[in-house]
Amino acid sequence: MTGLGSGIDERVKKMDFGTKHWGAFTRRHPSPFAVINANTAWAKDNWVRTAFSTCNFSFILRGRGEFHRLGRLWTVEAPCVITQWPGEHLEYGPLNAPEETWDELYITYAGETKARFEAARLIDPERPLWPIRDAVVLRELVEELRELSHAAEPEAVVDRVDRVSERLILESWLGPVRREAPVGDAATVQAIAAALRARLADPALSPEAVAEEQGWSPSTFRRRWDEVMPESPGRTLQGLRMQAACRLLVETTLPIHEVAERVGFADEYYFSRRFRLELGMPPRAYRRAYLLRRG
Repeated sequence: MTGLGSGIDERVKKMDFGTKHWGAFTRRHPSPFAVINANTAWAKDNWVRTAFSTCNFSFILRGRGEFHRLGRLWTVEAPCVITQWPGEHLEYGPLNAPEETWDELYITYAGETKARFEAARLIDPERPLWPIRDAVVLRELVEELRELSHAAEPEAVVDRVDRVSERLILESWLGPVRREAPVGDAATVQAIAAALRARLADPALSPEAVAEEQGWSPSTFRRRWDEVMPESPGRTLQGLRMQAACRLLVETTLPIHEVAERVGFADEYYFSRRFRLELGMPPRAYRRAYLLRRG
């Protein structure tokens, strides 16, 4: 079976969600991401062809299929997340339906939450589908959400429903936390990422060059990287450099030009421009705001 394995199917499918509509309940501790509906579709055998007015996250727990958006095609392979945003015509569903099916948990939010999800970086308009790499956490959170749906007093748990649902989305973006060490292509991708992290001071550092050291062509590297990592190789390298720069600015008193050199920028002024674009403030302002004071 593709996806999370038989455990989630046997434990959850037999007891469907109780409360499905949460939009009517008053929150005592309001979240910026208030769930409207949360429900499951087991053995789904039909295609969706429509434009939604809501923001939706569909967690594909088992099965495979296709997702069509704005003239592009993505392959659906469980476990993964597909998203739907207001006003976009989408077509998606299991391959070879109705003979083949998939299992899905979907969570619906009001259309205006899209801007909040973008601000929180919980969605990427260029990546409406992404793989889930920690099936253990996903299984636990789906079970927790199912248990909350069967609470005798739904209004007493609606705040928890919002937080568990947000955690589901967040955890779907994060890398592996609890699972066996990666093998095969995934292990190679992780080794390339580790090499990038270790060689940040090299201004000529290139993900493609590191991949070539592993025997991968640029096309093979990009395809396999995208299957494992949430961001492109270039964005990943840039993010690693900015993260390292932030730590050096806060944890040391190194001059800005030396911080720049240690994270692979030969030009201090170019580093400062890139830092400001990424972090919203220049390096010196970041240091003033977050420098760890020593007693």
